Amino acid sequence: MTSFADLGLSQPLLAALKRLGYDQPTPIQEQAVPELLQGRDVIGQAQTGTGKTAAFGLPMLEYVDPSDREVQALVLTPTRELCIQVTQAIRAYGAERGVEVVAVFGGAPIRSQVAQLNEGGQVVVGTVGRVMDLMNRHDLVLSGVRFVVLDEADEMLDLGFLEDVETILARCPSGRQTALFSATMPTEIKRLAESRMFDPVTIKVKAATLTIDTVEQFYVDVPDRGKAEALARVLKAERPDQAIIFARTKIGVDRLARSLGDQGVRVKALHGDMSQGSRDGVMISFKDGRERLLVATDIAARGLDISGVTHIINYDMPNSPDVYVHRIGRTGRVGRSGRAITLVTSKQRPDLEAIERHANTTIAPWGVNGDAPSNGKAVEAEAPVPAEAAPPVAETAVGEPAPAEPAPDAASDETTAEVPREGAPVEPTAAAAEASVAPSTRRRRARSPRREPGETRRPRHTKPRRPEQPTVKLIAGLGRAHGLEPADLITAIIDHSHLEGEDVRNVRMLERFSFVDVPAERAAEVVEKVHSQDVRGVALRLEVATR
Repeated sequence: MTSFADLGLSQPLLAALKRLGYDQPTPIQEQAVPELLQGRDVIGQAQTGTGKTAAFGLPMLEYVDPSDREVQALVLTPTRELCIQVTQAIRAYGAERGVEVVAVFGGAPIRSQVAQLNEGGQVVVGTVGRVMDLMNRHDLVLSGVRFVVLDEADEMLDLGFLEDVETILARCPSGRQTALFSATMPTEIKRLAESRMFDPVTIKVKAATLTIDTVEQFYVDVPDRGKAEALARVLKAERPDQAIIFARTKIGVDRLARSLGDQGVRVKALHGDMSQGSRDGVMISFKDGRERLLVATDIAARGLDISGVTHIINYDMPNSPDVYVHRIGRTGRVGRSGRAITLVTSKQRPDLEAIERHANTTIAPWGVNGDAPSNGKAVEAEAPVPAEAAPPVAETAVGEPAPAEPAPDAASDETTAEVPREGAPVEPTAAAAEASVAPSTRRRRARSPRREPGETRRPRHTKPRRPEQPTVKLIAGLGRAHGLEPADLITAIIDHSHLEGEDVRNVRMLERFSFVDVPAERAAEVVEKVHSQDVRGVALRLEVATR
């Protein structure tokens, strides 16, 4: 059996891999690393979760000269989350060689990233938009780049970045080595490879190694307006250790997270309209296992490596079969098994069949025990019960979801029905008046949320905010000069003080110190618990800033 030493890697990289616990290469690594070490351009076609980062990262680190402060390698990624993840992996692989890796992405202060570039970084990992910004400002010069990687190239195409990618590649030297990794190979990506790569070697991972084969796949037939109720039943029956619930739109994510929260189910939301600090906080808490359920758009479908995810639930059908494969690739990773459950309406059955044909797989009906029913028929979600006829339901256990109310369709303008809480006072006169109204009228009224007199209706398409609370600014005795990033400070605070990620705000990292806002009532506790903690080898000095 092939080992990493057989691939021709140097001793410092082998030592780093041994320290990280990697024993043997995956198929994509076994085939791509020797070709890249020989200096050839490579097109790698493999699904997520197959070890693509190490496949291009290890040969790249062999080429980089740590004594040269010039940018020598560039990795382009489609999303911020993937950018951060690739940066962390390459830093870990190159730690023994002393290679500096700089991450550049939108949503974070560009000045701090410019400062890191000026201090010297041999490898730059960036999102396409931020790399273009830095190039246009002349803060990122690519004239010395010898190694370029396009990671998840098909996703860059989907996001409309292909023209910018062409511009970036045109700024790099023509004699560079180029690696392109993609799960699918659309015509536009093939055209890009033909025009920007020299005699590339194409490597495809066999179907038997695809992540999808380690995932049990089911579907649930649901009525158009019964999806929220079906989701609650699935969560209650499956009891996932960690699950990602995919919705199609940002508004849909906020709406679903709010609906689950109203039922007492603790969830976190993730989408592109959130600030970078909030996104970092959510991802850190989810990766560390402190959060069990994540509701997200397809921003979480690419490249995120979270080994603890046991379930993927497609609340909304994906736009294409490729997206389905990427979504369920978030579970069943590194030899583990996982489960994927898709909610399907009658109109979406052709889409489900298209996914089965594309992925060459069979998606079975889901039963109440999480398996296919013996009669082979799908278990349909029960039709929503009218609010006035619904019996009171008690929560069976802490953290278990109660049956959900029907959520409005994404394209509908109706407001979600809200059933009064058990034991809520009801005016006798109102009850008597309701009894005298025709049944059809009562059904129409049941769709509108009941509000207390004088209560303002919540604006549509907004996420409920927690009451604003006063904050205190803390000063931390670490900064960019220590090789740290805002996410490192956020992680240290929420890990040791148990604040929520969204409680840590306005992180501003300077050269040798940083500022951060935390709730005033918790400031003293944060200073007490976080002061002197180790942050990537640096003792954190933390105190309340005085003006």
